[in-house]
Amino acid sequence: MGLLESVKSINWELESPPVYRDFRVLPLFAVFFPSVRFLLDRFVFEKLAKHLIYGKQRQNLGDDATERNKKIRKFKESAWKCVYYLSAEILALSVTYNEPWFMNTKYFWVGPGDQSWPDQQTKLKLKLLYMFVAGFYTYSIFALIFWETRRSDFGVSMGHHIATLILIVLSYVCSFSRVGSVVLALHDASDVFLEVGKMSKYSGAEGIASFSFILFVMSWIVLRLIYYPFWILWSTSYEVVLELDKDKHPVEGPIYYYMFNTLLYCLLVLHIYWWVLMYRMLVKQIQDRGKLSEDVRSDSEGEDEHED
Repeated sequence: MGLLESVKSINWELESPPVYRDFRVLPLFAVFFPSVRFLLDRFVFEKLAKHLIYGKQRQNLGDDATERNKKIRKFKESAWKCVYYLSAEILALSVTYNEPWFMNTKYFWVGPGDQSWPDQQTKLKLKLLYMFVAGFYTYSIFALIFWETRRSDFGVSMGHHIATLILIVLSYVCSFSRVGSVVLALHDASDVFLEVGKMSKYSGAEGIASFSFILFVMSWIVLRLIYYPFWILWSTSYEVVLELDKDKHPVEGPIYYYMFNTLLYCLLVLHIYWWVLMYRMLVKQIQDRGKLSEDVRSDSEGEDEHED
């Protein structure tokens, strides 16, 4: 039996309680991502970056070697993130799209049958999504330190990665995974547009870069500043209280509620912070008549800048 047949034979609808020991497979995913990135960097992204940035039609003789290497490095970073966000978005949608709670937030907390939060079980396909994403953010913490270009929002990005990883683990064991899967789908969609725009900017395709940035801003507003607070946070703040059996869970219910919602609102604060940065870029783009400016998160200079 081949690998594909083995995967198809797995019952992905199988339900079981979410427990901490499920994260025993996390190191495998954390190693998987840098391995795949190394191979893509070496055999795909490097060649693609040189072809798009320094092909005969776009060659800029005024760029010095340092500037050329910096653009190639940034292009490869964005290409890798684009591959991840696109794959994570496809996986999140495939896991959640046919579930009742994808369209109706009430079912975050009830069903199937007589199950109710926090005593709901988790399907195997949802567990796979969580291990996949948790592995990526575990890897990302180390990549931000040792692999990525150091930018001015390094502290904010590190805080985001750590908070996201904590949120993933806690939401899993506290049976908030249904909410978490939709939150993941909301976030990854806009990030795809961002990374496409960056790659286009580095390769000199200004029109595609500007259009991608507009799509990114629109998706950010709709998904992260409207749908996220007014549907997701409304459900986690209010709707869950209506479904919680307070007599059965007098202690852990409120603890889970306040702990998880605190982290979700911290994520909203980060959304607003990054929206301020995007607003500055949007104003700059309008002033430049549609030309997308450089990333507002400036690179650190000197020894703080990491090389591949």
